[in-house]
Amino acid sequence: MKRIYIVFVCCAMAALSACTTKVPTIERLSFGKLSTGEEVTLYRLKNGNGSSVDVIDYGCRIVRICVPDRNGVIDDVVPGYGNIRDFEFGKERFFGALIGRYGNRISNGSFMLDSLHVQLSRNEKLGEYSGHLHGGEKGFDRVMWEGEPVTEQNRLGVKFRRISPDGEEGYPGNLDCEVIYWWNKDNVLKIEYRATTDKPTIVNLSNHTYFNLKGADGGYIMDHILCVEADKYLPNTDHYVPKGTIEPVEGTPFDMREPHRVDYAIDTPNEHLQTMHGFSVTWVLRNQTGELAKAADLWEPRSGRGVETWTTEPGLLTYTGRGLSEAIVGKEGKPLEKFGGMLLETLHFPDSPNHPEYPSTKLYPGQTYYSTTEFKFYVK
Repeated sequence: MKRIYIVFVCCAMAALSACTTKVPTIERLSFGKLSTGEEVTLYRLKNGNGSSVDVIDYGCRIVRICVPDRNGVIDDVVPGYGNIRDFEFGKERFFGALIGRYGNRISNGSFMLDSLHVQLSRNEKLGEYSGHLHGGEKGFDRVMWEGEPVTEQNRLGVKFRRISPDGEEGYPGNLDCEVIYWWNKDNVLKIEYRATTDKPTIVNLSNHTYFNLKGADGGYIMDHILCVEADKYLPNTDHYVPKGTIEPVEGTPFDMREPHRVDYAIDTPNEHLQTMHGFSVTWVLRNQTGELAKAADLWEPRSGRGVETWTTEPGLLTYTGRGLSEAIVGKEGKPLEKFGGMLLETLHFPDSPNHPEYPSTKLYPGQTYYSTTEFKFYVK
């Protein structure tokens, strides 16, 4: 179906400057203080067409993405918190955050790195079992980053940098990490990740932003239309890490090779669906070359908003917010709801250090880790 990219002028400025084309701008705004007293800065990337992205330097978090629907109404499509206290102490830790050093889970928090046994912190408890999730107790989401506005001819952004010290959460090596969020006039959000190390280590960076293309009022996400460029997926154990097998999507609720409602086959008998208590899965994307390629397309019929996900990563993980609830109060005091947001998380496979058959997440001195993901917003 043909897609039409529409340009809108910010309504608040239209009366003052109806005939003037707005130029892209980066605003720096105070976002309050952490409990430690550190000042948090919000960077607002405005592309001149009325659309914008808000990011903060605490956890490199995406706070808002404001894009138009088919009628030109611009609204926020990112469920989550709107103030620093909730980001620091709220029930949902990872809203909008950079995930690192390792996205998703590592079984028992341990692995062999060449001849070295590495034991990471264990920050997730599942009954008697404990494992490592999203970088540990104090992952990249719980630290401050150095932010710097950057501009190029056709885009603007914010570059965040931090050195993760040797031994942080058990990871070896001083990891010099850089993340850039780019926003352009075509409503494309590009995230670039780079890292170098002085010791052999592992790296698997991702972003944990929830999407709800209905807008700020949100609602049930499972009626969005999803298509995923994958023929296979990774079934999990009851510890939520891959079994090691790679299974075809055909005949499962995860067969999204053609566009379907997210919940179109939710009642299909499937062991992984039962294990994860919902639509949480890692797809093995068709593209495994490391080149930028399309991974998924998510579209919401009522608003007409859609987002294509493109990535250099081999995997795509989705989660449809079964843990969200009215007990979590989001922006403007609005309670969230179960199944009220969806992750489109690009990454290397969970627990890859314990599966040599998976694409490697090892990084050695002299090498540069590089990954990029693009979220291309559209209306149709």
